[in-house]
Amino acid sequence: MSIVTNISKQLLVERDLLPGIVKWISQKEAVILVGSRQVGKTSLLYLLMQYIVKKMNVAPDDIFYLDLERMETLEVVNAGVDSVINYINEQSPANTKKYVFIDEIQYLDNPSNLLKILVDHYSDRIKIFATGSSALTIKKKFQDSLVGRKITFEIFSLSFKEFLVFKKEEQLKEIIEKNDSLNIVKSISEISHKKLLNYYFEYSLFGGYPAVVLIEGYAEKRKYLDDIFTSYVRKDINAIFSLENITAFNRLVKLLALNIGNLVNIQEFSKEAGISRHTMEKYFAILESTYICRFVQPYFTNKKKEIVKMPKVYFYDTGLRNRIINDFRKVEDRVDAGALIENTVFKNLLKRVENKENIKFWRMKYGVEVDFIIDEERVLPIEVKLKDTEAVPSGIAAFVHNYKSQEAVVLNKKFTTKLREFKFMPFYTV
Repeated sequence: MSIVTNISKQLLVERDLLPGIVKWISQKEAVILVGSRQVGKTSLLYLLMQYIVKKMNVAPDDIFYLDLERMETLEVVNAGVDSVINYINEQSPANTKKYVFIDEIQYLDNPSNLLKILVDHYSDRIKIFATGSSALTIKKKFQDSLVGRKITFEIFSLSFKEFLVFKKEEQLKEIIEKNDSLNIVKSISEISHKKLLNYYFEYSLFGGYPAVVLIEGYAEKRKYLDDIFTSYVRKDINAIFSLENITAFNRLVKLLALNIGNLVNIQEFSKEAGISRHTMEKYFAILESTYICRFVQPYFTNKKKEIVKMPKVYFYDTGLRNRIINDFRKVEDRVDAGALIENTVFKNLLKRVENKENIKFWRMKYGVEVDFIIDEERVLPIEVKLKDTEAVPSGIAAFVHNYKSQEAVVLNKKFTTKLREFKFMPFYTV
């Protein structure tokens, strides 16, 4: 029995991004899924295989899964297009369209040339899907222009709504969707609120890696996160980028993890990490491209100012962040609880914007600030408070006054109402 036949029988939990990817199955472009390890890229490939087999009635023999972490498979694909075509024809000689799934494409010597030829000359016979764990590595290896030849999707660890689906709490997910804090203001029952809050605190503590969410025991969750940290952050990234000072790199990662939601002063961080400014900026680029953390820029109507001002740092997964600082105390017992919830809100805002660069923050010289500014067609300020607040925070009030915003959102623990332009809603509704 082929691996594809086995995959087609697996019970996989659907991801929110799947319908958007499915739309590209019939198009000629190669579909590229990029994201860190363990966020579910391979499972998304499996879900696509299931869809193609069950919904499009494609025979399993016409689907190929090429895992480039297997040396023998890597050798076949690295040998070039002719090698790949010959392999496919040997396995499935029928004159039917083939669907080829390539896992971890960054291992190829020249993925750009392979995709270019396959899309330009074989798109009527072969549809390509691929995954990669480093946007920077892929960008470097895609030296030739692939405009019009690929469509890229960024895959993050689970959103809170996806987390609830993995926990088999679809009803709670529906409650959130009916009480979307960015669009609707509705009260939530006390019973549902307590359940959602408990789940949100667990989600903030252990993050959204699918395997971690599905593990029941707290000790087992910590062990899995430890494995991700050791294999991905400490080994894979070092191997891919040949870091000249792995000790300083690890020190910098921990320093950033301790400062989520804070301004990143490059001069101070460089001194504390014991590395030059140039090396630190290089490490920042690596951390962003491998989806470890994100440096959020300040909001200005004068865009040139955003480039020179200090950013704030957030991690793409709070579970990994907590493992880096080795702190899994309950949210209620933490001194960094406010920053942790703020980072969790950031993680979920990623699913709400077309481009993650549209998530910014606002800060004035005298310290007044707003946690997040969604800088899209409508500019939306969002302030995050760990506890209930019925008063409009001074920072978001100042932003609304200065920029004449029509809407603003104050996320807090439970308080729900609408006061002029301001919507107050629980932070788990984003």
